[in-house]
Amino acid sequence: MIAVLALLANGGPASAQTAAPPDAAPTAEPPAAPPAPAAKPSDDDWNAAGPVIRTPRISGALMASFRSTWFTEHRLPDGTRVEDARTFQLEHSHLKISGDLSEKLSWELMPCLTHMNDFSVVTAHFVYAHSPLLQVTFGRFLLPFGQFNLRSLPGTYGTVSRPLLYSSHEDQPVRPDPRVPGNFLFTPRDDMGLALSGSKWFGAGDAFQVSYNLYVTNGLRAVSDQASRFWDDNNTRKQVGGRIGVSYNGNPLTLSAAGSLLFNRYEDVHDQRAWAVDAVASYQYATARRITLRGEYADMTREIVPTEDLLQGDEGLKGLYVTAEVNLTETWSLYYQFDSVTGRTPTVQLNEGFRDRVVTLNRHVFGASVILEEYLQLRAEYGLWLEPLGLPKAHRLAVQTVVTF
Repeated sequence: MIAVLALLANGGPASAQTAAPPDAAPTAEPPAAPPAPAAKPSDDDWNAAGPVIRTPRISGALMASFRSTWFTEHRLPDGTRVEDARTFQLEHSHLKISGDLSEKLSWELMPCLTHMNDFSVVTAHFVYAHSPLLQVTFGRFLLPFGQFNLRSLPGTYGTVSRPLLYSSHEDQPVRPDPRVPGNFLFTPRDDMGLALSGSKWFGAGDAFQVSYNLYVTNGLRAVSDQASRFWDDNNTRKQVGGRIGVSYNGNPLTLSAAGSLLFNRYEDVHDQRAWAVDAVASYQYATARRITLRGEYADMTREIVPTEDLLQGDEGLKGLYVTAEVNLTETWSLYYQFDSVTGRTPTVQLNEGFRDRVVTLNRHVFGASVILEEYLQLRAEYGLWLEPLGLPKAHRLAVQTVVTF
């Protein structure tokens, strides 16, 4: 299972796996029972990856869940009624096919068979690995912004609920009132374009790594928390961005930190700017036992689309999440996550002046996961949504299964 999850999470070329592509070290989710960190390869071993295997490799994942949501009160202050809900959902059914064309050129195709009740293609790209310092990706790939998008595929994040910053893929994100902010980015967020990436190991035993990723893509739509499976380009200008990270791979401690930037112009004239920072700390306190802390903060500003009530100005969205996970045994894990997201929207007044409406949503999540078989994981979770506007508290119980092959 560990090998399958690593394969699903990594978008780099198969022939370059031993060189630790730049997204792998800073972003990969530690499995429930991780082995002790292996010695990192030297850059001198880049061309010693072995024979090219051109036979396509096939892997996949299936994620399904049940969620029961209820509220402490069933009417909002304005009288609107909110209903409890119980839903089953097939969240993901991914099939990944990849292979090598040569020692330096690889390809990947990953459709989702049930994405938002439709078929979609998540990734479809070629990667040319010139050296550890330079890999070129062309096609449709996961947008290397922030930490969660790079590990948002099935089985690569430990909680049932996605962070509030990236919650729109769930069946019913808890938003009992329009004033409650949406989320930052629909994930997995993919886009068409060109990316350059690379990494460098250094220090005693190659314990430290610096990595980068630069990209030019078609760009986000005006509403970035909607599905990204558009085949046409609606921008006259392109989106540009980058991510840089540093990591330390020690024993028993591993650390990583990274920062991301994104600049986008959509619908010809409206600008969008975003940045994020993230970090991971993992400590192995016993054989196959780890305590892992993970956090991310993201901030976005974008020009509003003018309406009768919103004539000009910028809207903003920012938030963070912090996750703590502990492996109790080789199969059992416990986790806790705190989320917060704040939305800022300019609203017109009678005197044609402007004021900002600011709303914050907070959440606490407690959960447990167990590996029943090598290919099967079961998770159970309780979440509590807290809002500052006198809206009813929301509670949710969720059970999720993840099957990998």
